[in-house]
Amino acid sequence: MELLRDRHTARRRRASIACAQCGEELYMPEWSEWLDSARVRHLWTCSGCGYAFETTVHYAIEIETAA
Repeated sequence: MELLRDRHTARRRRASIACAQCGEELYMPEWSEWLDSARVRHLWTCSGCGYAFETTVHYAIEIETAA
């Protein structure tokens, strides 16, 4: 276990993904959609370089979605 003595380094990190083109950190997709009960697609657009790309999340279990 590592002890953090500086309060700035102890801040909780936000979940992010790096831009596939320039590497800038992206924190929220432009949009997301359920493909089925086990997959979600996200569209990401980088504000730094304008590159857009998609990612797909595959869940190990099927999730009941509201219709």
